[in-house]
Amino acid sequence: MSSDTSSPEPAETAAASKRVLRHAAYPLRRAKEAAERLRAGEACTRLLRAQPAYVRAADIACYVSMGTEVSTTPLLAAMLADGKRVLVPRLGSGMEIGWSALEGEGALDALRAVDSPHLRPDEPDLPVLGPEALADCTLVVLPALAVDGRGIRLGRGGGWYDRALRWRAPEAELVALVWPWEFDARRDLPHGAHDVPVDAVLTPDAFIGLGDDKS
Repeated sequence: MSSDTSSPEPAETAAASKRVLRHAAYPLRRAKEAAERLRAGEACTRLLRAQPAYVRAADIACYVSMGTEVSTTPLLAAMLADGKRVLVPRLGSGMEIGWSALEGEGALDALRAVDSPHLRPDEPDLPVLGPEALADCTLVVLPALAVDGRGIRLGRGGGWYDRALRWRAPEAELVALVWPWEFDARRDLPHGAHDVPVDAVLTPDAFIGLGDDKS
C-alpha cells in the first residue's frame, strides 16, 4: 500500500471544496436507471475477477451499494461463489465502525434489491465484528464519487471509511469503484490529512492501477 505525498489542504478548505464536488456529482448519477446500474456492476465483476489481487485474496471487504451507485450485488455474489470470505460494513450509529462476514450465497438474500429505498445500505442480520476485522482483508473495495490520478478519493462525506481504514492491513490493496467519468487522472481532488489514497480504480470500462507513486 503506497501513500500520497502531496500536502493536504487545511481542513475547512478541503471540506468546502468537497461539498461543491459532491453536489455536482449526483445529477449525472441519477441519469442511470436500475438496469444500467446492474449491468455496470456485472462489468465491474468481470474486470475485478481477472485481477491477481482478487485471485489471491481469501478475505475481501466490499460495500453494499445503494441509490445511484454501481450495483455491487453481482460482485458480492461472485466473491461468495469464488469461496471468498466477504466483509460488508455495519455502519452502526455515530462514530461506530463494524463489519459482518457474509458466508454462502444465501447471505445475499436480503440484499438482492438493486434499488434500496433507504438512505443507507441494507445490512445483513448477522453478528457484528469490530473494526479490527478489516485487518484480515487483503483487498478492499470502496465506494467513491470521484478519484484523481493520485488515488485521492471523494466519498459521501460521513468519514466512515476514513476511520475504518485505520485498521487495514499494510499490504491491503484499496480499490475505488466509480462510474467511468468519475475518474480523472488529470485533476487534483481536495484532500485532508485523514484521507487515504487508493491503489486502483474500478469502472465498468476498466481496472486502472495507479502505481506506487499514484501518478
